[in-house]
Amino acid sequence: MIGHTVYVSVDGQARAYTSTQRTVAEVLREGKIPVGPGDRVTPALNARVWTGIQIAIVRSVPFSVVVGGSPRQARLPAATVAEALSLMNIELRPEDRAYPDLSAALTPGMQITVVRRETRTWIEHTPIPFPVETVSDRTVLKGQRVVRTAGQPGARDRTVRVEYADGRPVSVQTLADAVVRQPITQVVAIGTKPLIATQGQYAGKEIMYLEATAYYPGPNNFGGGVGPKTAIGLMAKHGVVAVDPSVIKLGSRVYIDGYGEAVAGDTGGAIRGGRIDLCFNTYEEAMQFGRRTIKVYILKAP
Repeated sequence: MIGHTVYVSVDGQARAYTSTQRTVAEVLREGKIPVGPGDRVTPALNARVWTGIQIAIVRSVPFSVVVGGSPRQARLPAATVAEALSLMNIELRPEDRAYPDLSAALTPGMQITVVRRETRTWIEHTPIPFPVETVSDRTVLKGQRVVRTAGQPGARDRTVRVEYADGRPVSVQTLADAVVRQPITQVVAIGTKPLIATQGQYAGKEIMYLEATAYYPGPNNFGGGVGPKTAIGLMAKHGVVAVDPSVIKLGSRVYIDGYGEAVAGDTGGAIRGGRIDLCFNTYEEAMQFGRRTIKVYILKAP
């Protein structure tokens, strides 16, 4: 019987044989080339042999795959990383990355990592607060505020591109950042025109209508205890009030409806603009007063 020249490749290593066997399986037995479970033989073991036939054996290899952070175990007859992923029906999208490289030879115990990558781009719309400008106005009563020009917020658009790997951001890039609408300044007129009493005991004196609160210079004062001394060195007691010095000068003598004569002798962090804080000698009196609008006469400025 005339022998056939056959070529046998095992995991890419090829050798030539002369064989009189009739099937692929018989050729491999003759050459003492074992075929293990899961190995891939091409052509099939029962295929008939012809002269010049190329028999390829790819050994089944155990390995692990991590896709998008999720691990799995596998054993497949694959020669390369790319072939292993193909046999597992793991498709790589254009931005995905595989480690080791797709062309790398598959070896027992290898870990293949597929990082799912994607890029998202969006526009962030951010408001720009409008500035506030205050101007004095002699036509408006002192202490009053009138909005002359309504403020309008501006707008800023920022185009952002973020790259994700397995769902986690790994790169943030600003592609564009532009003000698409300039803010419009709010103009507020602050009145400087005094209101003068025309009759009564305090005719000719300046009148102010202020929002009044009350405090007690003791440990259970609302917001915490206050010191016994005021901003100008007076003892905190009934008849000493806290004011905004830009509205009522410190040291001014005033008369307050429902409270009596007092001295503007103190300041406070929350006492701004048309506010006044009245001192009472007891906690109960301060609580009973609460918060209300009162009329204040400026009797004498320092």
